[in-house]
Amino acid sequence: MKERLIILFCGLHLLCVCEAWGQKEPRMSNIPQVSCLHTDGGLDSLQFPGGHNQFYTLYIYIDSLLRTGKGRLNILHIGGSHVQGGMFTHRMRLNLDSLGGLRPAGRGMLFPYRAIKTNAPADYVLSSGGAWHGIRNVQRDSTTLLGLSGACATTSDTTAWLGLNVRSIGPTTPCRLRILGQGSTPDARPYLVSRGDTLQPLPADSLPGLSFPIPQETDSLTIRFQGLWPDSITYELRGLWPETEGDGFTYTASGINGASLPSWLKCGLLEEELMLAPPQLVIMGIGINDANVPPTAFNPEKFKENYRELMRRIRRVSPQCCFLFITNNDCWLNVRGYRRRPNLNTRRAVQAMNELAAESGSAVFDCYRLMGGHASSNAWVRAGLQRRDHIHFSRQGYELWGDLLYNALMKPLAHLDN
Repeated sequence: MKERLIILFCGLHLLCVCEAWGQKEPRMSNIPQVSCLHTDGGLDSLQFPGGHNQFYTLYIYIDSLLRTGKGRLNILHIGGSHVQGGMFTHRMRLNLDSLGGLRPAGRGMLFPYRAIKTNAPADYVLSSGGAWHGIRNVQRDSTTLLGLSGACATTSDTTAWLGLNVRSIGPTTPCRLRILGQGSTPDARPYLVSRGDTLQPLPADSLPGLSFPIPQETDSLTIRFQGLWPDSITYELRGLWPETEGDGFTYTASGINGASLPSWLKCGLLEEELMLAPPQLVIMGIGINDANVPPTAFNPEKFKENYRELMRRIRRVSPQCCFLFITNNDCWLNVRGYRRRPNLNTRRAVQAMNELAAESGSAVFDCYRLMGGHASSNAWVRAGLQRRDHIHFSRQGYELWGDLLYNALMKPLAHLDN
């Protein structure tokens, strides 16, 4: 190991010791005093039930990025409604933006949620016109191929369009826009319009979708479609990927309301589209919907096997990636005959995640115990941090989770001793 950096893990914390350090310690978010938040005993740190070897290399890489500003860190955060809403993940992006050498290199996947009449993140502007039909990975009878976004926006309307405000997607201006999807015939294709000029796709490469150049100083783009025919010839759009050059991090959020592990396992193009930014860190926030069943119907072993299969698929693209499990938060069960009572499956799902982390060398961020454990959502609702459904959080609550997770991830680097 180079003398410049020796990283030692001690218990649940990573202690970093260096001879020299070219960057300041990473800024940590200020966590407000909240009576219902239980941080005693290091619960606000990452837990490593099976050891920390997988994360050893990741922290060396992050350290190098902070010191030199060179390299790319690709993060994937995958889950359900906690992710689709965008408040949790946007807070993570804002926190990462504050790191000196770890500037944003890309926004990651975008999807026109509002075009298919569902809620959308507020941190980018993607408008639409014409008739669109939505397909999501939670639909049982769909045969449509889905990928990294977990959804598809389909249209056969010759007047359909999408509008992207380029300035809304982050401080790093993209130089290309990749459109992921396919037409029902070869002639059904998207094209890009900027300031009245039709842009031609760039020469083919090995990555999925069509990539279009974005002229400098462009602040808005319009996507239109050719070769469509009403109720006959369609185009299926799976997502938009703004491409950038240079160093920094990419934080891709893939969330679908109601999505469970089987939902994501139905996404047959997931591996292909992960090639756009093979992740070094995957934040796994799936489990709330898997556990939202009567207590006798939840099978922890099946839950773990579904997670193992998803992890296998991701590792086929990125063999050395690290996994970080965000446990289920305390919540109410929302199925017929069991509504408005604490979900007894939550504790079992949390235990299953810890067992998975132990066997795979992954990390755990324990939302359940941070909240206070069983039935603690009552206190979070009273504090205005969780909604009255006792499942989802308020904006203030999601921002708190974004700060807590960011601090837990960066805490090892903050223990650096010059």
